[in-house]
Amino acid sequence: MDVIDSRPYDLLIGESWRAGAEGRTFDTFNPATAQVLARVHEASAADVDAAVQAAHAAYETHWRRTTPAHRGKLLRRLAELFERDREKLAWIETLNVGKPITHSLDSLKGMPASLEYFAGIIPALRGETIPVGNVDVLNFTIREPLGVCALIMPWNYPMTLTVNKLGPALAAGNTVILKPSEVTPLSSMALARLFEEAGFPPGVINVVNGPGATVGERLVTHPLVSRVSFTGGTVTGARIQAAAAADVKRVTLELGGKSPLIVFEDAPLDKAVAVAAGDLIKNSGQVCIACTRLLVQESVREEFLGLLQQRLDAVRIGAPTDPATEMGPLVSAAQKQRVEKYVGLAAEEGALPARYGQMKLEADTARGYFVPPTLLLNSHARMQSAQDEIFGPVQSLIGFRDEAEALRIANDTRYGLAAVLYTRDGGRALRMARGLQSGSVAINTGLRTSFDAPFGGYKQSGIGKERGLEAIYENTQLKNVKYDTTI
Repeated sequence: MDVIDSRPYDLLIGESWRAGAEGRTFDTFNPATAQVLARVHEASAADVDAAVQAAHAAYETHWRRTTPAHRGKLLRRLAELFERDREKLAWIETLNVGKPITHSLDSLKGMPASLEYFAGIIPALRGETIPVGNVDVLNFTIREPLGVCALIMPWNYPMTLTVNKLGPALAAGNTVILKPSEVTPLSSMALARLFEEAGFPPGVINVVNGPGATVGERLVTHPLVSRVSFTGGTVTGARIQAAAAADVKRVTLELGGKSPLIVFEDAPLDKAVAVAAGDLIKNSGQVCIACTRLLVQESVREEFLGLLQQRLDAVRIGAPTDPATEMGPLVSAAQKQRVEKYVGLAAEEGALPARYGQMKLEADTARGYFVPPTLLLNSHARMQSAQDEIFGPVQSLIGFRDEAEALRIANDTRYGLAAVLYTRDGGRALRMARGLQSGSVAINTGLRTSFDAPFGGYKQSGIGKERGLEAIYENTQLKNVKYDTTI
């Protein structure tokens, strides 16, 4: 399927698609072949300023006054267009990110429903009357949009995360500046054209491409930007929070994770193994909520390991365009280097790296950024490889003796994004759920995010919530009004 433009991809500023003011471009790659996939225009500081001005003007002149019903209608129309072009968007994602096409199609399946959900919950943005002590005073609240929102995207799920940020921001009545990752910008650019086709007014959605150190920083510090939503690494998130603090901007951060999969001796091991293998294979482990620490009770550790190794040995690794492929490449040469560095570090720390899978690389994929599924055997909780987010197909296998030790090891990390546990003991499940320092906990099932349920982390995994009703609240401010009825 021919889905990639041969011309350089433009910026979207106001009503016009255009090149950057300084004429710079950058390359984006196909990670399966290490070949240039497309060229993209890079925004300058002046371009960012122009995009913010366009968004601010659209917000002040009409978008903030658009009726909830009309905003919902536009989002529903966008959902229809997304469904129409879903296969095309999935192929763009596969070529630019390296996901197997079956994975890309599956990950985009729920996006139209996500847009329809946010269109449907717009009426929930209502205030309330408050019975204060003075009966002559009518006290009520109003939820209002924030204004211009900067949405800074990661490279691992560009389309899914773009939809889940744009939906609630626009539903609440904000205008947006979208900054895709410079590593994987193409699907977000294609999505922006659907917004135009759906009938969103010029300036409501703007797209600026380029590095975070220049384009992202300019957005975060711009005085007309009221809110910053960022998904990415914890170090970058901390810098964004510090930069946004100068203007006391609203900030939502969805950051790193080092999620545990906790397997007790009474667990259905086949189901727990399926989750462990799936988290290692899916998007080559480049998933923030992936369980990268396997905490297995000592009495079933060897049985669990044997089942997991059997599954990983059969993983088909190769060209992501092949429907038979289960696991594709990492997103970039830099990411492959990072992952290999951590595998080497784990070995130096005393772990035993073990690699699996059936690598089938043809001539065009021989230089791709492939790394096979890797287990770090003989790991312990305080190894750096078991503490840092590697963001690749690498898991540390760590044993535990009892419930108390499992909880201690699970919480022994600076992250707190998600956790999964398997046990048939209902009391233990609820005790663990209460004790785990994680924004999301899944019991006897894998953890897949849902557009209609809140998502966000504890500790250094982030601030605020995305998805669900909480996401639309994150995009509003609450005003209290007191009205003396005696005058």
